Amino acid sequence: MDPLSDILTMFTVQRVATIRFESSGPYALRFSGYDHIKFGAVLTGQLKLWVEGNPIPLELGPGDCYLLTDGLPYRTSNADDAQEVDGNSFFAGARGEDGVIRFGDSPPDKIVIGGRFVFDEEGAAWLRDALPPMIHIKATSPAAAPLRATLALLGTEAGGGAPGEGVVVDRLADILLVQALRAFLSEVGPTQAGWLAGLADPKLARALRSFHNDVAADWSVASMAAAAGMSRSSFAERFKSVLGVAPLDYVTRWRMLRVRRELIDTDVAFVTIAANNGYRSRTSCSQTFKRVFGHPPHDLRGYSSPDFGNQYEDGPVRGGPSPVEAKRNLA
Repeated sequence: MDPLSDILTMFTVQRVATIRFESSGPYALRFSGYDHIKFGAVLTGQLKLWVEGNPIPLELGPGDCYLLTDGLPYRTSNADDAQEVDGNSFFAGARGEDGVIRFGDSPPDKIVIGGRFVFDEEGAAWLRDALPPMIHIKATSPAAAPLRATLALLGTEAGGGAPGEGVVVDRLADILLVQALRAFLSEVGPTQAGWLAGLADPKLARALRSFHNDVAADWSVASMAAAAGMSRSSFAERFKSVLGVAPLDYVTRWRMLRVRRELIDTDVAFVTIAANNGYRSRTSCSQTFKRVFGHPPHDLRGYSSPDFGNQYEDGPVRGGPSPVEAKRNLA
């Protein structure tokens, strides 16, 4: 699996809320802060978008896309002298029976598709560490060609009321996110150290691809350097410079994020989860988990039984409950 697919798949989007906003005439909407990643795409018309603290707005036209990642309040408007309205309140009460939010009574002169991606808490932090606060993909960018096809489908599906609309729109929104990140990488390139910057570096990307494709392998700086086709010392220096962390720190962090997700999402025994992520010793995995997250792994499953709790350090007490049984007993 390539690293971007692996990262976005593991940080499963908990919810994708997609809206179609149609407006006529001048308007200005202010939105409060948020704890997710927002996206938007202009189908028709023009607008400006200001993020709090940045006096220079994004000027958006047909086919332009944007991502907002830092959670700051923002404002959108298509007229400098329009009276400002609280966007959160307006959106809460303006959705029509077809799911479309409309501003003004005339035929729309601007249509925007927008929404949010809500990630696992750790996943959101991982993404924000690698992304700038604001990404603007212009329709005129050569890398935006795939986005135009996705936007055309979104424009047809969102608010159309066809059977299965919700599923189609959610899947297209996922595609839009990946395509926007691809376009950002190819056109602008990473603006800060992080895993996204590593994906933009051909040699480091080879090492990352090899690691993400076989997380449980016995990885070392030397083996990662070999996958990148570099010497050990030059690889370690370049990796730290581009990603902001040492190679094995990245390996450890990603493994622990995988362990965390499996503990939350499955009833697989901890010893198996540890082995699946490159740890031959459950004790070593448990200690590393606690060092990374500040609490022992069994806290995520809520097992208070002393019989079951021991499996994280010294193995389950013989005859004690299985993970599934323990969860049932506590329910």
